Parts: sequence; structure tokens; C-alpha cells
Amino acid sequence: MADLVKTTTINDNVNEVVMTFSYQYVDTGNEASVAKVTPANLSPSSNGTPCTSVSILEAWWVISGMTVEIEVGVGSGTKPIIMNLTDVNGSYQDYSRFGGLPTTKNSGGTAPTGVIKFTTTGAAAVSDTYQIALRMAKVY
Repeated sequence: MADLVKTTTINDNVNEVVMTFSYQYVDTGNEASVAKVTPANLSPSSNGTPCTSVSILEAWWVISGMTVEIEVGVGSGTKPIIMNLTDVNGSYQDYSRFGGLPTTKNSGGTAPTGVIKFTTTGAAAVSDTYQIALRMAKVY
């Protein structure tokens, strides 16, 4: 049986997108650079320009039994980690006061794609889970 994984878009408007991500280990193993946010798949600007990257403004998470790395997809080389979330009962970070974390196109790495990916480590029991919510500014 495969692990239980779900991505939900709560709001996708011209300025920002809010998404939730959940995962429960069953028997498959850790996620490895799994694409979670693909800017080109988000709604375009009011004049039709596609979204090219996002900047995390706020993050909420509850993680049990594992670590989740939120990283930027790149053409080659080391993927920049923009957040490293650890096994905690729950946490919240607000980056909006200073405009958010660097955009997924400006976070380093070779030929960044703008895609947000998740990698988990330590998932090995059915109780190992994460629930993550991200509010992100859209960049065109």
C-alpha cells in the first residue's frame, strides 16, 4: 500500500496562493525531491502572464517522526533548502513583515526552476506524518 499524500490549494488568486500538504507513512518510505508547488500551474496574472516563482510568506506545520526539507528545484547540482522543518508538535513562522523568503528563482542553485519540492527523512512508522500549510506570494 502506498503512503497517504495529499496537496490542496485553498486559495489561488493574482497576488498569492495558499496550499496545504499532508503525508502519512504507510510502507513506501521517504519522499525524495517531490514537486509540491509548480508556479506555472498556478493561475496567471490578470493580463495572462504565467507565475514563474513564489516566495513563502507564512508557514504552519505539525510534524511527527521525521524531518521535512522544503527545497527549490534546480536544473542541476545541489538543491537549495529554503526551510528545514523538524519533528515538533506544531510551529508557525511569519516572513511577511520583510516580504517573505527569497523567491524560488532567487534562492541559489544552478538554473532554479521555481518549483518547491519536499524531501523527508526518518519516516518509518505509521504514526510518522506531516501537515504543512504555506501562504506564498506569486511572482510573474
